Amino acid sequence: MNLVDWFKGMVASRRGEELVDPLIEVQPSPRALKRALLVCLRCIDLDANKRPKMGQIVHMLEADDFPFRSEHRPARERYSVPSSVPTSAKAPHPKKQTEKVDAAKSRRK
Repeated sequence: MNLVDWFKGMVASRRGEELVDPLIEVQPSPRALKRALLVCLRCIDLDANKRPKMGQIVHMLEADDFPFRSEHRPARERYSVPSSVPTSAKAPHPKKQTEKVDAAKSRRK
């Protein structure tokens, strides 16, 4: 098993908290951890053309409006990453998110 498959397995089995270094003084909030895990999944997409650029990664990690699925879903589905679904289908494409941000900025001017 390679590192990417191991990581996907940890996320799929809802063991994302175990990926965080226990020696870090301040552990991330569940929301921050979920954001980081989703970004990581995007970065390891099998299709290199679908992987986000570094600027998009920074935006996804810093944005307060990062699109999360409903927090009201059952816990067993919340961190589920089925192996049969391509990584690109699990989170919105960053280009689309960037286009939304650009459109919103244009409307403000």
